[in-house]
Amino acid sequence: MNTWVFKINTKRGWEFDNYFRARTRGAYEMGDEDWIRSASSLRFLREEVKRGDLFLCYETDRKQVVGVARAASDGRDVGMGSLIDFCPPREAVRLKNPLTRKPDLDFILAFSPHRGRGTVQKIDRDEFRRLRSIMLRKNPEQAKELRRLLG
Repeated sequence: MNTWVFKINTKRGWEFDNYFRARTRGAYEMGDEDWIRSASSLRFLREEVKRGDLFLCYETDRKQVVGVARAASDGRDVGMGSLIDFCPPREAVRLKNPLTRKPDLDFILAFSPHRGRGTVQKIDRDEFRRLRSIMLRKNPEQAKELRRLLG
């Protein structure tokens, strides 16, 4: 299992709460070729993202991770509709206390300009261990749900 960050800018008219509040019982389409244009993001989706991978939902303009979801499909190539499906919203976790850019996400390359500006970025295993610990510490009332999802 790999861990990824899926970045959006709410100033462009979409928020992750649209996903977390959706009543969809099946997989939820996340992003198409008009939305995701970065060559590295498209390559990750086409070659590396697999069903069951974990996604941290990051709002770039608000500089916070607002939730966690699993991939309900492998990533797909352009011309096939959505490029990735997320698990049904009831299986995801919307964090009551989001992780903020400073100090929670300091030193995590996927949230820095050093890794690139694409919609989908890979999170290294050691960085994920740190993020997991911070999520659990900041959201003790959601620990059971988070542990189920995070493994």
